[in-house]
Amino acid sequence: MSSEPDYNFNQPTSAANSENGSLLIPFALLTAAIAVVMVAQTWNTFRARTALRENRTQLIDVVKKREPMVAQSGEIQKKLEKLILDLLVLAKTDEDAKAIVQKYNIQQGNPTGAAEAPASTEAPK
Repeated sequence: MSSEPDYNFNQPTSAANSENGSLLIPFALLTAAIAVVMVAQTWNTFRARTALRENRTQLIDVVKKREPMVAQSGEIQKKLEKLILDLLVLAKTDEDAKAIVQKYNIQQGNPTGAAEAPASTEAPK
């Protein structure tokens, strides 16, 4: 073993190397953090896309299952419209039918479904 120390105060230290090394660590950590966030966002996007696809198939199945019910409700609506029209025609001659029409305020609308504007009771000026 020599009696001389491993260091020398007369030689400049390598300050440039220590500064570069100290800047690389924060940038490396920042880059790693950004990479982790991007991977997490990508993963969440894929999971959301999978969930949306599953929900879409479920929705299509539900719509297909309800088509018969929609058709049935359309048929019932047509039958009820015929019944109401018959009741209105009968109300012209039958007092019981007239009482039902008055009690429930049943009126015949336009066949096109558009509401008529009420007639004005004022005389034009």
